[in-house]
Amino acid sequence: MAIEVCVRCGAKTVKTEKCGYCNRMLCRNCLKSCRKPSRTEKLCICKDCWSKMGKRSEYKRVEKKVEDEYAPRDFGGMRGRGRR
Repeated sequence: MAIEVCVRCGAKTVKTEKCGYCNRMLCRNCLKSCRKPSRTEKLCICKDCWSKMGKRSEYKRVEKKVEDEYAPRDFGGMRGRGRR
């Protein structure tokens, strides 16, 4: 892996992540929060965007999609000792 430089603080790091609101590549120290709305999507917000109330409310408005995408599993009837 290549060593990358954080756009916000200038730190050198192996793992940078993209802010979903300003599209800058940032280190883990400059990110305020990350959440996974679905299994394949990861949404992060940096400390600069967190201080702007419009972008912060947009981030908090995102809800989890996992419950809608996957139905609960049904394992059939009772098993074990209760089964007769």
